[in-house]
Amino acid sequence: MSEHLFVYGTLRKGYDLKLMGKVNQLISYVGQGKVNADLYDLGRYPGAIRSSRGPEVIGDVFELSDPERVLRTLDRYEGIGPDETASEFVRRKSRIKLRSGKTVTAWVYWYNQEPAGKIRIRHKNYLNYLKNKRAH
Repeated sequence: MSEHLFVYGTLRKGYDLKLMGKVNQLISYVGQGKVNADLYDLGRYPGAIRSSRGPEVIGDVFELSDPERVLRTLDRYEGIGPDETASEFVRRKSRIKLRSGKTVTAWVYWYNQEPAGKIRIRHKNYLNYLKNKRAH
């Protein structure tokens, strides 16, 4: 059974993060997907908090050919440590709805802190939010 990853921020296809070059050969783009979550501006990157009935957050779904290696690399980037309570993000499997209407189970890096004082992003798409933010 294949493993998938859903990304909604700086790991997205259009963001051009150099880190993705390290795992490019180990991932293949499946397409856009969405998940119910609240999205927050954390400064240089966003954080999403899962919400059962909240707005949708749009992101990219990738299939992982070497999940262990890819996730180890991305866990370091996301600051996942042995003590989850202290980590800014946690990695959890979630159901993601693809544009085709099908769903996949994918790993998602969820924001693991209290969002008080953070700007809630009303856009569903972080990349569009950044474009609008730069324009103003």
